[in-house]
Amino acid sequence: MFSFPHDPIDEDALALHFEVALAAAAPELLDGLGDADRYRRRAAYADTARHLAERMRCFDVQSVDAKLGQAQPSLSR
Repeated sequence: MFSFPHDPIDEDALALHFEVALAAAAPELLDGLGDADRYRRRAAYADTARHLAERMRCFDVQSVDAKLGQAQPSLSR
């Protein structure tokens, strides 16, 4: 079993953060998510992902030590 150097972020806290980020997003950002044109919809997905990534700057994203055999990054508060 692996031991992580940081506690994983609470999923409820992360979900709330995303909910607030999406609620505060410009309506134009979210309008494209339901577009009939798949290219516009895909662009809207990318814009929304960038918006959420920008909002996640308040989290410290760190890679787990390679000796633990984990390639996934972890989020810590």
